[in-house]
Order: sequence, then C-alpha cells, then structure tokens
Amino acid sequence: MSSYLQKLTTVLPSHRPGALFILIISFLLVASVVFYQRTGKDAEGQLYGLSIQNRCKQFFASPPHTIAGGPPPSPGDVFFVETSEQTNPSYLFTCSVESAARAHPGTRVVVLMKGLAKGNVSLPSHWAFSLLSCFPNMEIRPLDLAELFSGTPLAKWYSQPEHQKEPYFFPVLSDACRIAIMWKFGGIYLDTDFIVLKNLKNLTNALGIESQDVLNGAFLSFKPKHEFIELCMQDFVDNYKHTRAQNS
Repeated sequence: MSSYLQKLTTVLPSHRPGALFILIISFLLVASVVFYQRTGKDAEGQLYGLSIQNRCKQFFASPPHTIAGGPPPSPGDVFFVETSEQTNPSYLFTCSVESAARAHPGTRVVVLMKGLAKGNVSLPSHWAFSLLSCFPNMEIRPLDLAELFSGTPLAKWYSQPEHQKEPYFFPVLSDACRIAIMWKFGGIYLDTDFIVLKNLKNLTNALGIESQDVLNGAFLSFKPKHEFIELCMQDFVDNYKHTRAQNS
C-alpha cells in the first residue's frame, strides 16, 4: 500500500488531480470495508446475546399473525430442502424461507437440512436460525435421505454409492428429494431462491413453468400419492443421467 501511495504522489503534475481522485476513492473503499466488517460482527454479537423474545422484537414491529381474509389453510406443509452439509444459510436462503413463513402464517413451513442429520441436538449458532425461530409456524429438521426415499423407487437409486461421486450430485439429489416429499407428504415445495409474495395454498396439483414449453420444479404443489409425482419418480430412476441438465 505504501509503494502504491508513493507512486501516486510522484506522478506528473498534470496527472495529480486524477491521482488524487483515485487516492480518495481507494481510501473510502478500504474504510467502508473495515466499517462493514466491524459493524457486522458487533450486530451479530448483540443478536446472540439477546433472548429469543428480544430477538423477535428486534426483527418485528409486531409478531407475525394470520392475514385476515386470506385463503383458509389446506392440508400440507411448505417444504424447503438443503441437500449439502451446509448449516449456515445464506441471505437469499433465509429471505426465501422467511417470505414463505410470512405468506403462510397458518401453515407449517419445514426446512429439511442434511447437515443436521448427524445427531445434532440443537441448531448451530447462526443469525438465520435466530431470525427464523421468531416464526411460530417454522420448523427446521434433519434431512434423513434413506428414510425419505424408503418405500419409493428412489430408494434403490440412492443406495448406489457411485452416484455420490458425480459432479452434479447435490442438485440432482435435490430433484429427487422434492418429488419424494411431494409423493409422501404432499403440500408445497419451493427452491431456496424462491421469494413468496402471496399465499400459494390455493394452488393444488400444480408446478412452475420456465417458458411456454419448459416446466420448472422450483415450485411444486401436490396432494400426497399423486399419480403424476409417482410417474416422475419412476421416470427419474429409469432415465437417470449424471448431469443436471439431462434430469431437469
């Protein structure tokens, strides 16, 4: 940094205004990064030091409540799935789950995380879990893949260890999880980058579309044991390829 400043101060006089501008911008950039890091750590430390009640008061002007005039809750939960070992939800992940919890106050919103499936008794210390715990309809559970796939055509596919070495295994595993969840439990499945703006419980036996000719599994809403989902599971196993694009 010192050599960089020395070069800036020894430029030709005609270039000094430009050099001064660059110097000011560089200083402001460094200062903003340092400030962001310090304030972020302070805020996170303050958050962990609060009780659950105080955390929720900090996040909400008033507690989440049922929206008057909204559609009556129908059977089935709202599901999110994390198939990797990560237990540190991103901002987008958290916003997605929060938006679903807000839009469906009368419905249980379930986050299934594979990283919690190894005997973790309590949730890791992370600001996202602190935020989501403020919603009374939120549940964060371990994802037991063997149990989820049991009794479905996906069980045999998952039991083949060579699949886990493939480059797109986690996205493909997510595809398998969502159709297994819809088959066994029904309800709504959402990808963790899906921001919910209104209640989706009026949509049943439906799925998303990416374009006029392409369906998209980022949103699924089905009753349990639906014939279409059963066909999806069988097709997944019969025509499985090791690349994500070929399974989408």
